[in-house]
Order: sequence, then C-alpha cells, then structure tokens
Amino acid sequence: MATTIQEYVAERGIAYLLHFTRLANLASILEHGLVLRSRLDGQNVTGVVNDELRLDGTDAVCVSIGFPNYRMFYRYRQANQQEDWVVVVLHPSALWELPCAFCVTNAASARVFTVPLAERRGLPALQAMYADFDDKVRANLNLPNHLPTNPQAEVLMLNGVPPSYIRGVLVPNQAMKVQIQALHPGTIVWSNSDFFAPRTDYTHWKPQA
Repeated sequence: MATTIQEYVAERGIAYLLHFTRLANLASILEHGLVLRSRLDGQNVTGVVNDELRLDGTDAVCVSIGFPNYRMFYRYRQANQQEDWVVVVLHPSALWELPCAFCVTNAASARVFTVPLAERRGLPALQAMYADFDDKVRANLNLPNHLPTNPQAEVLMLNGVPPSYIRGVLVPNQAMKVQIQALHPGTIVWSNSDFFAPRTDYTHWKPQA
C-alpha cells in the first residue's frame, strides 16, 4: 500500500505527464519550461495561452496523466485550425517534487474549484483521480492502471514545470517529427497519432464528462 505520491506513481505505473500546446510555443517551453502565464513577459519568455478566462481561479499550468484531455484538446484545435499542435512529455517526478494540485475532473468545473486548493494536494487527492466517478465504475471502463478515471482529470502545476522535467515531444505524424528534430536538435520526438485522438473509453463519457 502506497504511503507517498512517489510510491503511488510507481504502483500505478505512471510513466509520464502531458501538456498540449501550439508548436509556436515549443521553443520557449524547451528553454524555459512550462511557466505560469503571469511570468510570460512577451520578451524572454513568450507563449500563446489557450484559455484567456481562467475559470479554475489559479494561474497554474495544467497537465494530464498518461493521456491529454482530448475534449479540450479537440476544442482548441478546431478553434485554431491554422496552428500546428504538439504534446510536451514530462517526467512523473514532477508530481512529488513540485507543488501541484490534483483534480478529479476539469479544474474549472464547480465540482473541483469549490474544493479548497489545500484539499486537492497530497496522496489522497491523487488517489481520488482513480476512484469511480459518479455512475462511472472504473472497472467497467477497461482503462490501463496509469490513466485517471475521468478523461478530463488534470493536475495543476502551481509553480509551473522547469525544463529539466521535459522528456520530449509527441507529434501526430512523421513529417512533424522531422520538422521539430530539425528545429530543435537533440530533442526527443515521438510520432504517435493516438495522443491526438479520443481516449479509448470516450463512448462512456457522452454527453457528460
């Protein structure tokens, strides 16, 4: 039985965290890490934010465990079809080494943001992301152990994520892989279209997630 976040991450087999972003942001992310929007100075640290109106009440960077929040990812890609998108892959040690808050569903939902931030930190809050969700019984979703129950579950990185935690970048096709490897030599790039599609249990979450 895990008694620390690190032990629980190992128990669940959580190997990576994910953050989707525009390709235009990648150079700054690789250099500076994932920074809070309040620290985007428009000069040294730049970035285009997805959500101008933060309904979760924080300035945190949102990451997902094991699979992107595909509903949000799809929405932003549809709204910005002229943009290329990538998924930044982070080391899971960020979960126990950096300040973060665990959210059982979208951090902007009333169900989550009404819970004090302090109560969303620590091992019990992480474990809650893997519990049954309302009428959704986790055992019926056929999810691998490392994925949270709700596809919109997310982790708020309260101080951002330094570049040392970046393991590489996921892209949807081989052409983008070649492009990014040319732009950012030495960066590990994986081509895998699965991470740009819905999660395997998506039919269970219609229309409510």
